[in-house]
Amino acid sequence: MVNHQHGRGGIIIILSIIVAIILMLIPLAESIRFFRPEWVVMALIYWAMALPRRVGVGFAWLTGLTIDVIMGGALGVFAFSYALVIYLILRFHLQLRQYPLWQQAVSILSLVLLVQLMSILLSPRIAGWHIWLPAVTSTIMWPIVFAVLRKLRRTFHVN
Repeated sequence: MVNHQHGRGGIIIILSIIVAIILMLIPLAESIRFFRPEWVVMALIYWAMALPRRVGVGFAWLTGLTIDVIMGGALGVFAFSYALVIYLILRFHLQLRQYPLWQQAVSILSLVLLVQLMSILLSPRIAGWHIWLPAVTSTIMWPIVFAVLRKLRRTFHVN
């Protein structure tokens, strides 16, 4: 017997990741482009915390590989970074889910910083002080991302 709820939930997860990718690709003015939050990482983190059996390291790796191809950078940098972050989320998801949103946001800060650091270490690009700005904006945006994705999860009964 096919579980239609399970399949529909997968579509919601994938659509939310696609929306996050689109948000990453929207062109921004030069003066604010460094402030772009890490939408994809935040979406992956939310789904891994909420549904650790559905969104795991492999899904994060494939998502990161997709970003590597879209962004045209060194192949595997985002794949490795996203997989590492989701591994850490899966390892500590029970604790993280108990934290209030502001404390989760601090965790987001450290995880996005980890993605940025891995990007600097694994990719031959010049890094300036602005490379850390996405971690700050992601931290600020986390409560909104959390609320939107939780509303989606509850509305469409994704489990």
